[in-house]
Amino acid sequence: MTHHFFARMQSTRAFTVMVFSSIAFLAAILVSARALPFPTELSTRMAFGAMVVLFGWISLNDFRTRRVPNSVTYPLMLVGLGRAVSWLDATFLFYWVVLFTVWQLRFMGGGDAKLLMGLFGLFPDFELAWFVALSILVTGLPYLAYKYRYQWRAVPRRLFWRVITCQFLPSSAEFEKESVPYAFSFCLAGAAYMVMQVVQ
Repeated sequence: MTHHFFARMQSTRAFTVMVFSSIAFLAAILVSARALPFPTELSTRMAFGAMVVLFGWISLNDFRTRRVPNSVTYPLMLVGLGRAVSWLDATFLFYWVVLFTVWQLRFMGGGDAKLLMGLFGLFPDFELAWFVALSILVTGLPYLAYKYRYQWRAVPRRLFWRVITCQFLPSSAEFEKESVPYAFSFCLAGAAYMVMQVVQ
């Protein structure tokens, strides 16, 4: 009975990931269409609606599992790469290098980094970077304050110890233990950026 239940749960989760992977791919294509010189009102609304649905699912899934599936981020990155090739625009590479470096230094998880790579592949715009930074401040800092509400007195001691030992980067164990679900912040920034583009 229990085995059957877990097998069914895994099957449902696989189907859900497949559905939203398809939404990611279609949404990315529609967003690319939105970036064309003469986007239609229908394509703009469809792109906005599809991306909002996708952002909502990514955020909920990240809160529940602490993971952003590759099957969702890779389609965004792939279509962003196609957009760059068609427009002969290599601006996205700057953002990708920065995000990859931050990921390797363990300041951000791989799923979060690839999600941002997908967004900056579609929108290689410095304005999006401002939205991301603002969203992290608005949502990330309150989350950290809540998470460490009973441990704030130990923070100065930990910082002092890191300075003394020159251990400025988190270890793998610390990263896994202290990981923060940033996907919601990034999705909020992406949605806000898209709203501004539609309104303008």
